[in-house]
Amino acid sequence: MKRVLVTGGTGFIGVEVIRQLAEAGITPRVLVRRPHRAALLQSYDIEPVQGDLTEPDSIRRAVQGVDTVIHLGGRASFESYQRLKPTIVDATAALGRLAGDAGVEHFVFASSLFVYGRNTGIVDAATPIHPVMGYGKAKLEAERALVEIADDRGMTLSRLRFPHVYGPQSILFRQVQKGIATFPGRMNNRCGQLHVEDAARLTIAAGAQRWNGGSAVADDDIVTWTEFFDVLETLYPYFRLVALPEWLGILGGTVLEPLASTSSRPTLYTKDTVVGFNLDLPVAPGLVWSDLGIEPNYPSITDGIPATLDGYVHYRWRHPMLDRRRPA
Repeated sequence: MKRVLVTGGTGFIGVEVIRQLAEAGITPRVLVRRPHRAALLQSYDIEPVQGDLTEPDSIRRAVQGVDTVIHLGGRASFESYQRLKPTIVDATAALGRLAGDAGVEHFVFASSLFVYGRNTGIVDAATPIHPVMGYGKAKLEAERALVEIADDRGMTLSRLRFPHVYGPQSILFRQVQKGIATFPGRMNNRCGQLHVEDAARLTIAAGAQRWNGGSAVADDDIVTWTEFFDVLETLYPYFRLVALPEWLGILGGTVLEPLASTSSRPTLYTKDTVVGFNLDLPVAPGLVWSDLGIEPNYPSITDGIPATLDGYVHYRWRHPMLDRRRPA
């Protein structure tokens, strides 16, 4: 992995991927849609390319001369399939085709645990895929398009199905910092967790080793949301957790989503956001990690949450979902 293109490089996982690539002595090319957000990467040696995933000409420029694509870009919200399709499905397929035509050898795609949908056991290689949310359906359709493209163009392809990824920059922890966090649901469901530093490490390792396949990924722990917040409240008792009934969250999302859809900006005020937080999606430990011969730096929330709280001391960052400034 010598010449790398990163999409979504100014996003939550993307900034950490760029930081770790820079530490490894790699100068990534970064597709930048909103120029003002490129300032987040000013401390790192990057090659910025102004463009948009929905514009084939800018994609064509971005993929020239690279051997690996790390694709993190797309609309990162749990909205309807129709609103997600242009950036998650159509743009991903276009990027894959143009990357293959340009001679890219390996493609890493950040997919989602939500491709599995409703589940009664621990997610592993045998778990059936059956998304129940628009986000999961879009990610699965993008995966399938990339598999076909990779087979046709001779690329290897990593499809990493990420769980809840957290860190000092995440929306959840931004709420905690402000003193109140809202959870719409029962909280006794299990959900895979992964610290953002480990999400980036896994992404880079999959690219460097050209890991070929698709799998769920998470840390080594299996916990409920109640256990997650118990650890957080023990270490950081300066916020109030407001747990809403699932039905109330779904009702609110059903009412608010049509109103939010009048704006082109992504929103988390949707029915599917509530559905996602209430799915039971624990992940078997070691998936992909063992194939790559590495282990998580933060194997459980008891390791990752303290590291996240440490990040509060110095971190100044705005999540792209909260960045309402218009491109210059």
